[in-house]
Amino acid sequence: MKKVIRLVLLFIGGTLLNAIAGILNMWGTIAPYIGSYYHHIDNSVYVSDFIIVSLISYISETSFTMLACYLIRCMTPYWILTIGVSITTIGIFGCSYILNPYLFIWVFSLCIGALSSSIYLPSLWILWNEYPEHKSRTSGIILAGYSFGPVPFSILFTMVVNPYDYPAETVKKNGQEDEQVFGDYVSYRVPMTIRWMAFAVAIGCLIGIACLPRKWKTDSTPASNRKPTLTMCDMFKSAKAWNLFFMLLLGMSSMSYIVSVYKIIGIQYIKDDHFVSFTGSVTFFVSCFGRIFYGFLFDKYYWKRVMVVTYLLLIIFLVTFDFCLESKFLFSFWIIAIGFLGASIYNSVLIQSDKDFPLDKWILSYICLAFIPDFGLPYVFEKWITPEIGYFASFSILAGLTGIAVLEVIFHPDKVGLIDDKKENEDTFIS
Repeated sequence: MKKVIRLVLLFIGGTLLNAIAGILNMWGTIAPYIGSYYHHIDNSVYVSDFIIVSLISYISETSFTMLACYLIRCMTPYWILTIGVSITTIGIFGCSYILNPYLFIWVFSLCIGALSSSIYLPSLWILWNEYPEHKSRTSGIILAGYSFGPVPFSILFTMVVNPYDYPAETVKKNGQEDEQVFGDYVSYRVPMTIRWMAFAVAIGCLIGIACLPRKWKTDSTPASNRKPTLTMCDMFKSAKAWNLFFMLLLGMSSMSYIVSVYKIIGIQYIKDDHFVSFTGSVTFFVSCFGRIFYGFLFDKYYWKRVMVVTYLLLIIFLVTFDFCLESKFLFSFWIIAIGFLGASIYNSVLIQSDKDFPLDKWILSYICLAFIPDFGLPYVFEKWITPEIGYFASFSILAGLTGIAVLEVIFHPDKVGLIDDKKENEDTFIS
């Protein structure tokens, strides 16, 4: 009975903490509110200026993830998590008092990225240390919790900052009426809402940390099984590593853009703030099941077949953007469907990199550097490209990038046959 209770507490704590880590992905929901607040302070600042937060936050997450990997040599994951969460939560709370928009962008981005990196790997290490025989299932649950994070926090932020569903107003930018900004009532509730968000993060982290064990079991894995077989130079020469990097870069390009701008598009065309926010929450909720669903598909079917079909469906949705604006429910379905399909992209790269480099799992951290340009792309598009060519052309470009990702999947160096690959998947899942 004690073991069952311990197991339940572990997964409650891990899932709750990673749901908080997942708020890194909710910037697309809250950016219009924060951009509106600073626009009222400084009329030269617009919502599109704040899209860069996604890029900076992912650079922060990557940097602090590497720091966490270094600190594990001298600290247990429990204390890395506890110290990191404490500092970043205080930082998020302090952001609500910043009046300079550019200082806010940097401080908030660094805190959100550091919060995510302080939670994800340390909590995963703790669960792996407790139940090393179930690493695959543990990882799936943690990723599902991470995807679920934006659901409650997006709803919380929207309902606190805009409780009466006031619509955004159109303002002139560069001589054109192409920017949507919320009025005074909504805008000036932003600092208070950030404080409520920080308070909710603090409470959730306290509960999650309380559910995790402080003690760290001695690693009994034989040293021969942990010793890397490749050097940094070998990685740079590896066609597989580079192909996985660009596969993640091009495959995630459309997802990073949609996650960052769906709220901006929604309030411009749908003009129903609460509906668009709930659509975003449902999208993140559905992506949780998408991760689990694609996990089963990758266990049963050859990963190339699954990803080719998924990417082709994603391309179809991207080039049919104009049709989704005919009704808000069609727009909602379009966003949710893309969110579900996008749940496969990181999982496919994660699984294939483990197959390609089974004794060199550190290579994945360098492959994941592709997330940095991925989340820089929305800023570049919204700042300079989309205002000139429009959303349909922008999504057509992203469809072309996704098409290149299809070719990368097809021609990825993979000598494993279909039958052997399925068997290897089954053995990995069982182990």
